[in-house]
Amino acid sequence: MKRLNDGIKWTLAAVLFAGITAGPVMAEKTTPATGKNSAVPAVPRAIPDLLPYHKFDPPKSKLFDISKLTISGDLRVRPEFRTNTAFAGNTGPKNNTFVVQQWARLGFNYSISPDVTFFFQPQYSKNWGANPGTDAVSSNATIFMRQSFMLVRNFLVPNLTIKAGRQLVVWGNHRMFGHFDWNNVGWAHDGLTANYKLNKSTTLQVGWLRSNERNCTGPSTGNCIGNNRPGGMGTPFADATDDGNVVYVRAPMKVMGAVLEPTYIWHDGGTGGAMNAPRPGNQSRHTIGGRGVKKFAAGGARVDVTLEGYYQFGEIGMGGATSAGNRNMDIEAFAFHIDGGVTLPVPMQPRLSAEFNTASGNKGDGKWRSFDQLYPTNHIHFGYMDRMSWKNMNHLAFGLQMRPQAQSHFEVTGHIFQRQEATDGVYHAGQAQFISAADGGSATNVGEEVDVVYTHFFTPGNHVAWQIGGGVFLPGEVMDNWRGGNAGEQSWGYTQLWVNF
Repeated sequence: MKRLNDGIKWTLAAVLFAGITAGPVMAEKTTPATGKNSAVPAVPRAIPDLLPYHKFDPPKSKLFDISKLTISGDLRVRPEFRTNTAFAGNTGPKNNTFVVQQWARLGFNYSISPDVTFFFQPQYSKNWGANPGTDAVSSNATIFMRQSFMLVRNFLVPNLTIKAGRQLVVWGNHRMFGHFDWNNVGWAHDGLTANYKLNKSTTLQVGWLRSNERNCTGPSTGNCIGNNRPGGMGTPFADATDDGNVVYVRAPMKVMGAVLEPTYIWHDGGTGGAMNAPRPGNQSRHTIGGRGVKKFAAGGARVDVTLEGYYQFGEIGMGGATSAGNRNMDIEAFAFHIDGGVTLPVPMQPRLSAEFNTASGNKGDGKWRSFDQLYPTNHIHFGYMDRMSWKNMNHLAFGLQMRPQAQSHFEVTGHIFQRQEATDGVYHAGQAQFISAADGGSATNVGEEVDVVYTHFFTPGNHVAWQIGGGVFLPGEVMDNWRGGNAGEQSWGYTQLWVNF
């Protein structure tokens, strides 16, 4: 199994990169010919040297055209509070917290030609009062690179577009891949993706994302494959073989008025050695499934229905760390979602909605049954207070959404949470376990939540918006068992101002 998976991974990666190296030359300058032999002087940086390194004065490029450059930007400031942060109950004080988060982004998009685009987006991410701080979840730096990629359209053949570099990967309703912009950093991925438009209704999407490079776990200076070794030149890396990769194939299509998105995903590696980590290390996991959406009119009302589900199989290998837990087992996991809504043809366009989510958890039967949700935007799915993820759960929700004015939106949603298996823990929106199976006892009722959010848009095109929201979480028996009695309710609220151009 391991050899087959490695073969699939590197074959797909080789095909994608072979396509890049075989691509057409985008500039007028060509490799010089000598007429005597095939040897030509080496280009110092291994690419056509259209802009040579300067010895004193920086070069002035004749290739740059200011009309081909566009700049975009985002700025958000959000004060947020939470009471009874740890559901302390009878075990300690019910601590409260208050924080102000801010991020700002500038995107630089330069079109070298109609088919070739360069995009670079740095981001400043900060908690007010933390300087320099480690408030950027995926980076210890306050300023970091969120996106940086090259995009080539009609690559080798018409209708084939490739994107190489750090990029966002967003699918459907964000249940497996999303940008996670509620977070002060969000998700971004390093890799190579391609879209090929087969016809007017079907697109083939493939991608290879590199989630962990274990050869670079040592000091940050030098070459991470060669000289950059924690113990010097003669010492190999301790974690050099546990790389992380994601390979996927999707085919979004429209069939008889419905949107279908069949999907296959394979990934290995993970976020850590522990088995209850969001993605356990040293695994080979296959995911098959997809999403379907249908919208139609019924008696003047608008009806929408969404189905999404996945089945996972594979294996988890032995773990080197003592905290890795029991290993060397098969994977069998699943997740399923259904939601529906009816928008009534009356003032304020009220939409009544209901949804059900379920995801498998471990039963203690020697197989790993905990679903792996990869890189979602969970904040928009399982309660805005972020107490649950699509993992060992049953979730039922009812909502009302409406437009009080053309430039505003209001919603109220109620949630009921349960864990599917009492032999597995409770996982928060970041997918890490925060209540173990033993601490939850034999109960399955996690709790209930009610959320209210109001949004107001100030300018045409929705470039400036203000939002205020809050929620209350009423803990169930699982949390009471965890905290040795009445865990106590948790309240949460925020307001945010957002500008983009």
